[in-house]
Amino acid sequence: MAKPILSVFLLMVIARSSSPTWQSEQAKSDLPGSRLVKCGVVLPIGRHGEWDAGMVESPAIWYDINREKYGMVYTGYGSTDSTKRGYKYVTKPQIGLAWSDDLLHWEKDSRAPIFFGSRVAGSSDAEGVTGPFIWFENGKYYLFYFGVTATGYEKGTKTLNLATSTDLVNWKRNDGNPLIVPSGDGWRRDAIWHPNVVKEGDTYYLFFNASGTVNGLVEEFIGYATSKDLFHWDVDDVNSPLLVGSAKPGSWDASGRAGDPSLYKVRDKWYMAWYSWDKVNSADGLAWTTEKEFPLGWRVYEGNPVLRIGEPGSYDDLHAGKPFIVRTKEKHYHFYTAVALDQTRQIAVAVWPGPCN
Repeated sequence: MAKPILSVFLLMVIARSSSPTWQSEQAKSDLPGSRLVKCGVVLPIGRHGEWDAGMVESPAIWYDINREKYGMVYTGYGSTDSTKRGYKYVTKPQIGLAWSDDLLHWEKDSRAPIFFGSRVAGSSDAEGVTGPFIWFENGKYYLFYFGVTATGYEKGTKTLNLATSTDLVNWKRNDGNPLIVPSGDGWRRDAIWHPNVVKEGDTYYLFFNASGTVNGLVEEFIGYATSKDLFHWDVDDVNSPLLVGSAKPGSWDASGRAGDPSLYKVRDKWYMAWYSWDKVNSADGLAWTTEKEFPLGWRVYEGNPVLRIGEPGSYDDLHAGKPFIVRTKEKHYHFYTAVALDQTRQIAVAVWPGPCN
């Protein structure tokens, strides 16, 4: 079993001090995580009639000290038409759970879905829950997610919410939900999307993407909020957004989008994996900043994208994006949502160094 470098309390399994020997295989000009070998789909859609038969996406992984296994929460949708794929043919989003000993072979938990919409009219997650992230501390699981208020794929109002549990099955919604809502006429005007939490010192940092407008561009952008207790968050609207796509015609991020941040630390630098699209295909890139400048000062990696779509006919020949990074002593794991041309949406992983075993 690949063991994480750090305690599960940081969840991101980030390398802080001595470097794994495999890092020496990367050129000095490369960022950690900039070289990848695709290993294929690790979590497929469910069988016909199952709760996640429509699509699965948006994985978030941690090492679970209670189970001594890696856990994954992910979004699943049912199917309204078994002969068709895509956004138009899915039900309400729910959150599933899977387990692995080695980060490559995953087994879905039979109790899934473990969390779903409140079904309470007027609530912030009445019609579904998606974009999950788990933080574990002091015997408690904190499930961050964005709630939706209409049926279908990410429909209605999108806000950031929180639920807690001691067993990953019985959840209590935070009385203060939603934590973060669309606000103002700028970068988070329209919607709040995927959360990613890290801790530095005694402060929690929640990085997330939001929909709004920046310099006339209407898209998704990455910003952040801070907290001392995980329940009350202050959004830094002065310095956010932290990351915006280039919006340059012909570039991998021609749309200007910057979404779904996943952070990890290597020695004295912070890295962020994120996704964008060129208005046809999605891909993943990297950005970095120094420990001194964190949470600000992000530079976009000149070698982006680090993860591209696959060859025609492959499981990810339409989209390869929405990253989640896990690092162990042996490898760098880049999980992502893989979408084929027929709109089959599943969870895949790429690693460095190879091979995929």
